[in-house]
Amino acid sequence: MSLDKNCSFKDVDDLMKTVQLAVQIPTFLLGLLLNVLAIRGFSSFLKKKWPCYTATSIYMINLAVFDLLLVLSLPFKMFLSRREGSFLPFCTLVECLYFISMYGSIFTICFISVDRFLAIRYPILVSHIRSPRKIFGICCIIWVLVWVGSTPIYSFHGKVENYTCFHNMSDGTWSAKVFFPFEVFGFLLPMSIIGFCSSRSIHILVARRDYTQDWVQQKACIWTIAVNLAVFVVSFLPVHLSFFLQFLVRNGFIVECRTKQTIILFLQLSLCFSNFNCCLDVFCYYFVIKEFRVDIMTHRPSRTHSFLVWESRGGVVGLSGLFWSSVDQ
Repeated sequence: MSLDKNCSFKDVDDLMKTVQLAVQIPTFLLGLLLNVLAIRGFSSFLKKKWPCYTATSIYMINLAVFDLLLVLSLPFKMFLSRREGSFLPFCTLVECLYFISMYGSIFTICFISVDRFLAIRYPILVSHIRSPRKIFGICCIIWVLVWVGSTPIYSFHGKVENYTCFHNMSDGTWSAKVFFPFEVFGFLLPMSIIGFCSSRSIHILVARRDYTQDWVQQKACIWTIAVNLAVFVVSFLPVHLSFFLQFLVRNGFIVECRTKQTIILFLQLSLCFSNFNCCLDVFCYYFVIKEFRVDIMTHRPSRTHSFLVWESRGGVVGLSGLFWSSVDQ
C-alpha cells in the first residue's frame, strides 16, 4: 500500500518486506520438499492398489497438490508484490493460483471431515457406498468449484493504473456482492461443517469408551481431530477476519488512519503466516503413511484378514494431522 489520501502505509510495507523474507522463504523450501514427497508416497499406495488405502490416498494427494500450488506461487508473490505496475496477466495468474490453492485446501479439508464423520457414524454403510471413483469425482468437483469461484480475481485491479500485485484491489473487489460470497461459501460454511463434523466425531468416540477394546487408539483419534480443528481455525480464521475488517475500511465504515494501518498490518501478517499451513499439512501425511505401513506390517499374513480387522474397528483408524476415520473401499 502506498498512499491512501493522507494516510501512509509505507512503514507497513517496509516491515512486511522483512517479515515475508523471514517466513515465506523457509515455507517455500520446506513446503516444496515435503509436499513432493507426500505426493510420491501416497501415489505408491495407489499403484499397489490396496483397497483399504485408496480413497484415503486420493484425498491426501489432492490436498498435497493444492498445498504445492500455494508453495510454488510464493516466490512470484514476493517478487510481484515489490514491483509496481507488473505485467497484469501474469500478476492475475499468480493471484489466481494463490487463492485457488487456499480455498482448494479449505474445501478438501471440509470433505475429509465429512468423510471422517460418516465413517465413524455409519461405518458399515460408508464401506459400501464409497469407492475410489467417487472420491476422485469429489476431488474433481472441488477443482471445478475453486476455478469457477476464482473468476472475480480477474478484475481484482479493475482499471487501476498504479497497481501492485496483491495490493491496490479495485473498489469492485471489496463490494458486498463479491466479498460476502467469498467469505460465506469460501470459509464460514466450510468452517461450520468442519466444526460440526469434528465435534460430533469426538462425541461419538467418547461415547464408545466403555464399549471398545481399542480405547487407546480412539483416544489418540480424539486428540488428533481436536488438534486438526484448532490448526484449521488458527490458519484461516485470522485471514478471513482481516478480509472482513478490510471490507469495512474500503467501504468507508472505518476511516481513522491508525486503525486502517493496523488492519493492513494484520491482513498482511495473517496472509503471510497462513501460508505455513501447507507445511503443517505435510507432517500429517507422514503420520498417515506411518499408520498405513504399521497396519500393513501388522496384518501382512493375510490381506483378507487385514481388511476384516480394519472393518471390525468400526471404521476408526488413527490418522495424525489431517486425520479422518474411514473404511476405504
